[in-house]
Amino acid sequence: MKRKIKNTEAVRNLNLAAENLSNPLVGFTDGGDFAVSKHIGDIVGDDVIRLQMNLIILCSKGTLRVALNGKEIEISANEVLVCPANALFVKYDQSADCELKTMSLSDRLIYTMLGNRLDVWIKNVYIDNVYKLSLTESETRRMALYSQLSHSIIEDADIEYRSDLVRTQLEALMLELCGRLATLSGQQKTKSSYSKVLFYKFLTALSSATVKRKPVMAYASELAITPKYLSFICFKYSGCTALEWIDKFVMEDARYYLKTTNMSIKEIATRLGFPNNSFFGRYIVRHVGMSPINYRRSLKS
Repeated sequence: MKRKIKNTEAVRNLNLAAENLSNPLVGFTDGGDFAVSKHIGDIVGDDVIRLQMNLIILCSKGTLRVALNGKEIEISANEVLVCPANALFVKYDQSADCELKTMSLSDRLIYTMLGNRLDVWIKNVYIDNVYKLSLTESETRRMALYSQLSHSIIEDADIEYRSDLVRTQLEALMLELCGRLATLSGQQKTKSSYSKVLFYKFLTALSSATVKRKPVMAYASELAITPKYLSFICFKYSGCTALEWIDKFVMEDARYYLKTTNMSIKEIATRLGFPNNSFFGRYIVRHVGMSPINYRRSLKS
């Protein structure tokens, strides 16, 4: 049953862009920040894929068997599978009576939703590799309700603030999940390797920094290691380099200020640590393909 990957061409990158997730059963909102579905096949299909988003799968009935980063995992009723971004995912099979709720969320959306609880997510998912969680029946019911309400909102094309309403339901679901992870952290007293501790310290320092746009060398110096080693451990545990992680957090801050405040482009650029508007503009164009002004319009539309 196990599927072997003979070459890198057999691996399909999957992100939240509409061209990659074009199944009409999947609901998309908010510029590719999330997708929700009742069927895992709507999102991942049957390919060997490299996830470019976080995949959350809630099982309410039957069984699902997958491989995540080479590790075989089976979930059944009242269990959740947590698949972090950049993980290698293979769907093996599922029982005929399997009932799932599947949610895909971008990194930036998770950072926004979890806020100062992000360290719980980082420690459990990236450091301790907690991919499978058992839920109580009440937790399962609530998560299923969040998902059902999200589908109901998405299906009503005329509803005002549809995207924000769906995000609210997904945020409630993520907070429930993070609460379960926090409980698990309190029960487990495992000792992490030195490199994992450094990776955790880097991400927590990055997430808490007021100005996140700093050279990799600056973060490495805080940890008393070389920039090369910092990027090595980042890639080892997450599939992203240190610079890519910095860009993720900087772009989330940029997105927040552009969407939720009336600050000028110049004020935002200064707040984020850019020397001038021009530099900030080129940075935004490089990451989203449009100017800060147009990006702000798209976020508020």
